[in-house]
Amino acid sequence: MQTRSRHWWCGLRRAGAAALVASALAPGPLHSQAAIDPNVAPRAAALEREGERQMAIDLLGRYLATAPDDGRAWFQLGRFYLYDARQWHLHGHRGDPDGLLYLDFAVTALEQSIRLSVDSGLIFRGLAELERSLVFVEDSGWDPARYARVRPGMPPLPDYLVELGTNLLSSCPVGGVLLTGSDLETLSVWYGSLERPALDVIPLRPDLYATDSLYRLRMAEAMGVDPGLPVQRALAAVAPQRALCLSPGTDSAAAPAVAWAPFRLVRLNRPPVPGTESLSLKELLKASRQSTSPWVLEVRGVYDDAARHNALLCSSLLLLYGDTPPPACRP
Repeated sequence: MQTRSRHWWCGLRRAGAAALVASALAPGPLHSQAAIDPNVAPRAAALEREGERQMAIDLLGRYLATAPDDGRAWFQLGRFYLYDARQWHLHGHRGDPDGLLYLDFAVTALEQSIRLSVDSGLIFRGLAELERSLVFVEDSGWDPARYARVRPGMPPLPDYLVELGTNLLSSCPVGGVLLTGSDLETLSVWYGSLERPALDVIPLRPDLYATDSLYRLRMAEAMGVDPGLPVQRALAAVAPQRALCLSPGTDSAAAPAVAWAPFRLVRLNRPPVPGTESLSLKELLKASRQSTSPWVLEVRGVYDDAARHNALLCSSLLLLYGDTPPPACRP
């Protein structure tokens, strides 16, 4: 009874925060808007780091109801709702509201941050759409999900990020399983697969496979293995039938004990067979010269990590590195 009451109370508090979000979005008299307080977003972030995410959400909701032009506050609010959606998965897909409602709240807030030119708002808006696709995979399986498209009105991600996803996917043989590590890798691969569905690679998130029973069931079905196996043993069972591809950021603890060969941006469990498609860096080179976004450096970091495992990349990425090659590419 105490658990049910706690879920009900948490749902009520979040519904109240959502109402505050809605009131912040509603047009009102200009004189009723408070001045932007640059300390609110950092204060909310500090509360979240201290384990007080709900208190941070309440703070932001009340503040944004009177100061709706603070893009950083909108971004923090969207980020917190995104994290709530992820926790819903970890807690066995139980709780009120459910994960999709959290994502609706996150999207509303993140789109306001995009409108107010917060650079990271676009990336996190993409992560929210990625989380929607996760719910679709858990409901319907991987095969229907791979043909799903982003919802109408979804802002496009930066071209250099989609380019990274295409490069990662084209580094993995057709029919292979591509393990991704960071959120950035996972997001780029998902968007890249939307752009190039013919590449026919199964992207796998080892962390979710280990912690989310529904995700593990659906992805085990896609790979044709027993869902009762832990991730490392499941991949060992897949290895004789499919190519396994480790992205630069993949945690090696998820990888089975097989020989790995570097190829382009990944490591393969079998000798690579070079194809006709080459890596493209056109968009990242353009962004490196024209953009000040920190996400350009984050994306470059994925290529840097790949070069640690594949020295042949150093010459291929020479134009990108210029006078600042990563340690793996220095004489």
